[in-house]
Amino acid sequence: MDDSSLRATVERLQQELQAELDTRRRLEALDELLPTLAGVLDVRDVFERVSGIAAKVIPHDLVSVVLVTEDKNSIVIYAIAGGTIRFPETVPIRDHHRPLVTSPWEFLIQGDIQADPVERETPPGRAGYRARLLVPIRFHGRELAGAMDFLSLRPDVYRPTDVLIARRIADHVALALSHQQLAEEARRADQAQAKAGALEARVDALATELNAVTGYRRVVGQSQRWKRVLKQATQVGATDTTVMLLGESGTGKEVVARFIHRASARSGGPFVALNCAALPEPLLESELFGFERGAFTGAMQAKPGQIEQAAGGVLFLDEVAEMSPSAQAKFLRVLQEREFQRLGGTRTLKADVRVLAATNRDLRTAMGRGTFREDLYYRLQVFEIRLPPLRERPDDILPLSEVFLKDIARSHGRPPAGISNEAKEGLLAYHWPGNVRELRNTLERAAILCEGGLITGEHLMFSTLSTSENPAIAPIVTAPALPDTGPEPVTTDLRSAEKVAIQRALEQARYNKSVAARALGLSRKQLYVRLKQHGLD
Repeated sequence: MDDSSLRATVERLQQELQAELDTRRRLEALDELLPTLAGVLDVRDVFERVSGIAAKVIPHDLVSVVLVTEDKNSIVIYAIAGGTIRFPETVPIRDHHRPLVTSPWEFLIQGDIQADPVERETPPGRAGYRARLLVPIRFHGRELAGAMDFLSLRPDVYRPTDVLIARRIADHVALALSHQQLAEEARRADQAQAKAGALEARVDALATELNAVTGYRRVVGQSQRWKRVLKQATQVGATDTTVMLLGESGTGKEVVARFIHRASARSGGPFVALNCAALPEPLLESELFGFERGAFTGAMQAKPGQIEQAAGGVLFLDEVAEMSPSAQAKFLRVLQEREFQRLGGTRTLKADVRVLAATNRDLRTAMGRGTFREDLYYRLQVFEIRLPPLRERPDDILPLSEVFLKDIARSHGRPPAGISNEAKEGLLAYHWPGNVRELRNTLERAAILCEGGLITGEHLMFSTLSTSENPAIAPIVTAPALPDTGPEPVTTDLRSAEKVAIQRALEQARYNKSVAARALGLSRKQLYVRLKQHGLD
């Protein structure tokens, strides 16, 4: 080999080495793309930054990401950076570009698209762009998702040596788009799960509402005090005002809450009731506000709370005095700002609900003890309705009894024939510490004991708790003494014995479940479980 040939070989090798070093330098310059795209949920948010990094190694006046539609007939301009001319969001695929969708390809370089009469009529051609470098965007290395399009206002800018760099950029973008697609699918799955949960809750609410219309939750009463309650409920029902229902346990607070719901403009929406005393503090908050997937151990799926399930309708908070301080603080924001967040979530959700609250406690005393927030109290007590105990509305005892017996008859094989005058006198004379709920339970027991006959005084089993133990209960005439039927039979059925013990504890506690639970040596949650097992809830 002579000197000239050797010199030419050395120069060629030096050029190849320089080209290789230049390519390596350009690839290393793309390392900035990784932190830019890492963790991004929408590539469009950082695409101007991507263009700036890419411009250091591939000169361009405009770069875009185009995605192919599912029908393969159009492309969507997904992201664009550079230039002042904006193209249509969706562009039909022309015949001469269709092979890029239907056939395998690796890159496309066009020195001057203005030299092609067809290309001149495309959006880039009409915008005056000249050179183009096009590389595919593929998911998982196979599926064609679209392309990355580099355009320059100068002709003959791009060379085959630019292809490797362009591919590397497209691969980074494809990975980010793939992660974005997975996140979007997870979001849609969570939304579908939440929608399914909301539909399921709606079905339950409608079933409960149907039971309220046909069952013992119907509004029954003709006494002046009860009519005054219904008048107040009707007056406030037409508004969207927050209502506080006060009264002893068993006086019908949920009945009135449902009445307000049916009388309101939200009657077409759900009625969602939550007993604040039935759940421990962590469960109460997750049940009320809902939670996102991964919010705590076991939260495998996102779940909407009762506030979301009541959207467009009414949220009824029973025994609101039992709400924990943490839940009180969070719920205050719902009333003040009409917004909240799920547990473990960052999105702020709107609370489109009307709030009705109820309690049998003295909230002013609770505020004095520091167990109930004063600001929450005044937010809830916009319109207050006090429900009279049954002993203060004796005119309603017999009408309620007739309605209850009709409802009981539907679930008993041998419904009672009626109520004797003696039994009616006993019902009117008794002081009813458990109010309307105790009246129904007494009649249901009597219906079983009379075995299809007439309910008489001997079938009525009243609480023996002395009225002197509760100064709030005015002393009245007690029920007539029942005939001595001998010692009470001893049952060997442990389930029946437990049910009887729970019933007696509730009656003696005037249906205050916290007091009854302590008397039985149970936690409040355990008592609620047993009430449900025995059909006493």
